[in-house]
Amino acid sequence: MTLRVAIVGCGKAAENHITEVKKRHHTNVVAVCDSEPLMAEQFSVRHGIVTNYCDFGQMLREQQPDVVHITTPPQSHCLLALQSIDAGCHVFVEKPFAETRDSAAEMIRSAENAGCKLTIGWTYYFDPVVRMMRELVAHGQIGEPVHLSVFHAYDLQGHFGRAVLEDRSHWVHQLKGGLLHNNLDHLFSLIVEFVEEEATTLSVNAWKAADSPYAGLMDELRLSMQSDHLSVEVGFSSRARPLGHSVTLVGTKSTIHLNIANQTLIQDRASDLPGPLGRIAYGLDQTKQAASRLVRNCTRLVRSDFPALPGLGHLISSFYDSIEYDHDLPIPYEHILRVSSWLNDVVNRVEQTRAVSL
Repeated sequence: MTLRVAIVGCGKAAENHITEVKKRHHTNVVAVCDSEPLMAEQFSVRHGIVTNYCDFGQMLREQQPDVVHITTPPQSHCLLALQSIDAGCHVFVEKPFAETRDSAAEMIRSAENAGCKLTIGWTYYFDPVVRMMRELVAHGQIGEPVHLSVFHAYDLQGHFGRAVLEDRSHWVHQLKGGLLHNNLDHLFSLIVEFVEEEATTLSVNAWKAADSPYAGLMDELRLSMQSDHLSVEVGFSSRARPLGHSVTLVGTKSTIHLNIANQTLIQDRASDLPGPLGRIAYGLDQTKQAASRLVRNCTRLVRSDFPALPGLGHLISSFYDSIEYDHDLPIPYEHILRVSSWLNDVVNRVEQTRAVSL
């Protein structure tokens, strides 16, 4: 059976999606849609798609897709997802999943009632090094997690950041939590499987850096959470360098350090050797691990297996497998709802902070 696929929203995210969808057998992208007709037309020409639309409802009626990828701004996610589900489609929604936790719950409830599959574009959730960390934890290599720290150093002068800064009508400015609202999924998706549902958010500090080029843009955030067994720190910064994502997971046996941008994972393990010998053994072990990751990454490079978003292909493939073979969804609904609740809380606090500071 060939799955008929449609994409709504013809920006950069759609480019990433269609590249991965085309790698799968038994899929056919039958149509694309964008509220800007020229965007839809140019996208369809670039990718050899016969049909394009600027009316989403018309596309659903005429093309009857099996799967819809929603790569539009998040303000439209809930409505487009509900329309797709009502038409009997499985749905892949880019992050942020929805503007509020209630909207996220409505989308999931509708999908479950209709027997449709639904997932979110958490690409870092399935990065190779994140999957490696998951395996180490599952096999007891770090013991019990006791502390987790994630940090995102963001480039405001990058392609997307500049677009946001230069256009005050950009959809990011219309989000309740602005730039932070659009990026926190990248961080929360990396902690959600380790943090208990009853965890308490202790503090949320958000502010505008002194040298920020846009007065209304909160571009720094520090957050802490606590449960009975785990403490969590989350950081977002437009000033920190080098750019990228880092994760540190501290356990009762060892500690894991991830650099997602460079696709490296290093594990801190205590040596049984005494004094200076132990410190030397530790350094040798670190060097050995770094060399191993270097060889692994060089091998991937030679095999042309180093895409910009290495987790996206795994996520899309897993989602389509869940449709074709009735496998479990790649991301549990409880994780999506938990992150949506955290986002609600953080965004409300950020909005209060911004109201006071402006």
